[in-house]
This record gives sequence, structure tokens and C-alpha cells, in this order.
Amino acid sequence: MENKQRSYGTDIVLSRAEIHTIAAVGDHPGINITGLADILGVTKGAASQMVYKLVEKGTVEKKVSPDSDTEVVLNLTEEGRKNYVGHIEYHNQAIDGSLKMLRDMPESSYTDMIEFLSEFEKTIDKNLK
Repeated sequence: MENKQRSYGTDIVLSRAEIHTIAAVGDHPGINITGLADILGVTKGAASQMVYKLVEKGTVEKKVSPDSDTEVVLNLTEEGRKNYVGHIEYHNQAIDGSLKMLRDMPESSYTDMIEFLSEFEKTIDKNLK
């Protein structure tokens, strides 16, 4: 599922990494490459390559910073904004489906699931120490 490409309200097909880059730019208009790399947890080179792809796809635009002639800032294009909104709607639908499943779940199953997840969390916490 992670590698599956999809569209988010436009004809542009995007990978998971691409749509999350669009989301980061949408959440932080005017961000520079260094800030984007920090948010995404990638190198500046990786962020720059992703931005190049998204500029080619017409979803992100690069402009010279109003504060510095040596810095580039990023913003979404109209197509990028449509994908940004589509991505938010996609997540909202997934959350709505999950909440409906939990509401419809028999209480005994819900209790078993909570017990399992609590024990699982303890195991993860123990392994992280």
C-alpha cells in the first residue's frame, strides 16, 4: 500500500512521498528546502530532488525568497492545493471508516483489542529501553 500511487482530486498521480511533501509545503507555505527536509526527516538533497519532481508535475512552485536572493521558497500551485485538500479528505474518510468500525464492534471484541494493544505497547516500550 505504501508504494501504491494514487490521485487526490486531480489527474496527477502521486506517490506517498510526493503527497506528503505536498502536505508539508501546504502546511508551511513559503518554506525553504532546509525546513522541508527537517519536517520530512530527509536530507536536503532528497528534499530538493522531490521538489524537482513536484515542480515538473505542476504541484509545487519555487521562487526566490523575498528575504534573501540566495534562498528559494516553496508554495503550492493551484493543482498542488487541490491535491493537498484531496489528501486531507482521503485521511478524513479513512478515519471515519475506522471510527465506524470501532462503534460497530461488539464490546467483548473491543475489550479484547484494548487488552492486546496495551500488552503490545508494553512490549514495544520494553524493547525500546
